[in-house]
Amino acid sequence: MSTVLIIEPRSSGLELVTRAHELGHTVLVLSAGTGPGTAPAKADRVITADTSDRAAVLALLHDLHAETPLDAVLPGFEHFVSLAAHAAAALGLPGIDPEGVEPLRHKHRMRRAVDAAGLDQPRYRIVSGARAAASAYAELGPVCVVKPVDQSGSLDVRRAGSEAEAVVAFRRALRSGRADGSHGGLGLVLVEEYVEGPEYSVEGYVEDGRVHILGITEKILGAEPHFVEVGHIVPAQLKTPAAQEIRTYISRVLAAVALGIGPFHAELRMSARGPLLMEVAARLPGDRIPDLLRLACGHDLYEIMLRCYLGLPNPQPAATRTGARAGIRYFLRPGLDTYREFRVDPVLESDPRVREIGVLLPPGSALPDPGSSAGRLGYVLAAGASYRETARVLRRAENAVTFS
Repeated sequence: MSTVLIIEPRSSGLELVTRAHELGHTVLVLSAGTGPGTAPAKADRVITADTSDRAAVLALLHDLHAETPLDAVLPGFEHFVSLAAHAAAALGLPGIDPEGVEPLRHKHRMRRAVDAAGLDQPRYRIVSGARAAASAYAELGPVCVVKPVDQSGSLDVRRAGSEAEAVVAFRRALRSGRADGSHGGLGLVLVEEYVEGPEYSVEGYVEDGRVHILGITEKILGAEPHFVEVGHIVPAQLKTPAAQEIRTYISRVLAAVALGIGPFHAELRMSARGPLLMEVAARLPGDRIPDLLRLACGHDLYEIMLRCYLGLPNPQPAATRTGARAGIRYFLRPGLDTYREFRVDPVLESDPRVREIGVLLPPGSALPDPGSSAGRLGYVLAAGASYRETARVLRRAENAVTFS
């Protein structure tokens, strides 16, 4: 088979390593040696490098490719989409055009690209100082959303209902992801119009310039002012006209950001104006959504991504099976600093529709701020014969799982 290199696999990137191994590929992992994706069990080889240093990585991969020819270089996480694009181009392998990768990585550039295409989206301002953040709130309020331009997992995304809240949220977003509290990064923050309406994500891939939408995911969000995703159901329960409107809109968004290859994960809200983009990324969706897509619809987005980056055509996606749904429910427990025991109601545990019950933060852990996905304690994954059945199991799970 082929030799594939995956840069910093995290979240769905870890399962990508496993699927590549199952499909018979030789799997190399490039990692800085820190974080959850340091040494995936199914990797044939883990190569340690400073993945924040593009020049060093490209030099290393040049030498590696001469020694062990690579057939594909893939990003294992959103933050490494740009690095993978530049690496693939340098080695003459299929990948995202590095000249156009920035709108797929930085949210303010995404907004500009969507604007340039004339598509409707939330009004926004790109700000670099507290005074500009206050002015943006005055223009976009009385409620707005403040977010970092280069993060994921709802990290430091806040709803602001006053000028003071907007300024506090701006300062937090500016420091987002910097352990030492420094600004770092691009020094920019997005202040956006707050959009009312249910939230969805769209999963699919682009191949030979053609967009293939595999599913629309219904999202369940935790309490504001945060926007933590506490659940997903695949496929969403939508009337055909609304689903088609979302598909058409996202296809136009993908053309605007010029994604030419591989998987995408686009988030939107269905407003009174129609679908409005929250963000789009050139990566696998997180939160086990590829697994839900596979359970409910039979689409293997991991294999699809591998084939795209290997330059292999994917079979035409089969028609989605009707009725079946798969979903996941994550557990937030605001106010809990730690816990000693994880309990599951035996009725839920024995339900045949429940496929997995898991803990993300083990007993005794110091629990982080529940304002991002890092604060989720555990999950229940279920699959049922209908939307109603699956949603009912997930609702029951919220009260059937306790942390004490």
